Amino acid sequence: MSDLRTRLERLKKGAPPAADRQGGDVISSLRAEIGRVMMRKGTESPALRETEGPDIDALVPGQIYARGGVDLFVVREEYDTEHLHGNNRLEEIYNVTPEVICGVTTDERLGEFQADGALFIDTETTGLSGGTGTYAFMVGIGYFDDGRFVVEQFLMRDQAEEAEMLTLLGERLARCRFLVSFNGKSFDVPLLETRYILSRLDTDHLQRPHLDLLYPARRIWKRSLQSCRLANLESQLLGVERVGDVPGELIPGIYFDYLRTRNGNRLERVFYHNKLDILSMVTLTALVNRLLSDSKAVCRSDGLEQYSLGRIHFERGLLPEAEAAFLDALRSCPYGDREWEIVKYLSLTYKRGGDGKKAVQAWQDMIAIDGARDTFPFIELAKYFEHQEKDPAQAIHYAEQGRRVPFLSPMVEAEIVHRIGRLQRKLEARDPDLV
Repeated sequence: MSDLRTRLERLKKGAPPAADRQGGDVISSLRAEIGRVMMRKGTESPALRETEGPDIDALVPGQIYARGGVDLFVVREEYDTEHLHGNNRLEEIYNVTPEVICGVTTDERLGEFQADGALFIDTETTGLSGGTGTYAFMVGIGYFDDGRFVVEQFLMRDQAEEAEMLTLLGERLARCRFLVSFNGKSFDVPLLETRYILSRLDTDHLQRPHLDLLYPARRIWKRSLQSCRLANLESQLLGVERVGDVPGELIPGIYFDYLRTRNGNRLERVFYHNKLDILSMVTLTALVNRLLSDSKAVCRSDGLEQYSLGRIHFERGLLPEAEAAFLDALRSCPYGDREWEIVKYLSLTYKRGGDGKKAVQAWQDMIAIDGARDTFPFIELAKYFEHQEKDPAQAIHYAEQGRRVPFLSPMVEAEIVHRIGRLQRKLEARDPDLV
């Protein structure tokens, strides 16, 4: 500790007067020097270095990039586009339809999505909660280049390397048109933006159209899978088996152990973990596109995946595709409660498409499945017979049935009573003897 104080005092005495220097440069230099002092091998006690082993560059093939006075460790690996990752080949991403990708996101700029312009990104960090105290010590990226898929991984072996690592990452980001991540909108990109700002670097290259695969994955599989974590999607859908992987929650501790010991044995597994994440993003993008483009493509046969796909088609206004998906779901779904829900959206599909007869049949099916569940089918039938068939008496009949649904809220019951009263007045005006 006295050695650290001596070094800091030397820095302080050697610094030029405040009037003669730019504050940002001095702060950056001081931060870098503190990082070098705190993480330099010689400052650890022997007790902390008992588990010292081979450094990471002796275990993982990589290159040293000398930049800005620091040595960055970069791992680069290339794959043929025909490379089989799990059950899928990387080249299948070239079948992606931009309109489909745009349809499952809120970013219209993804309507121009192309695989060759995409950069797949994943970070490994010193914490899982984010914030200014969390660092991205490893950034993995993947991109297609001249018929090959390239995975690059940048490792920050010392805090002083952060600015140069971010600068190198920025050069790669500048080449791409689209970002692809898994939970990157909520975690990876905001964290990187924070690190760029603290390093006084430009963040514009992070403002790309961003496909975050977590959101379409949840929309498609949240009903049929217990978890939509990437590792679970790999095992359940992509056919990827992770052998010798490390759980994500252990990665921060592994990195801190590496900083203390420079033993790269456990850190080697983090490179493997990060690489698989990137490869799986490529095949997951292709799978999402295939399910939404091909009505015959199915991953799971429980009906819930087809139901979710139907919901997406319905929201996009693709009514024939939605109808086909809901009917497939009904043929496969063994769950009574889900059956009612699926028929509900099938009825709305018919209603929006102007097929009132099929919509009426669907609403009556819902009543047959569970007539006490909700007022929805009764009110829809009342609306249909009032406005389409011009039959207020039949509309009153269904409204009265809806009023018998148990556990109605006062507001819902008041709305039904109001509807019945209005229908009775309409019926009376037409023929007082019928009231």
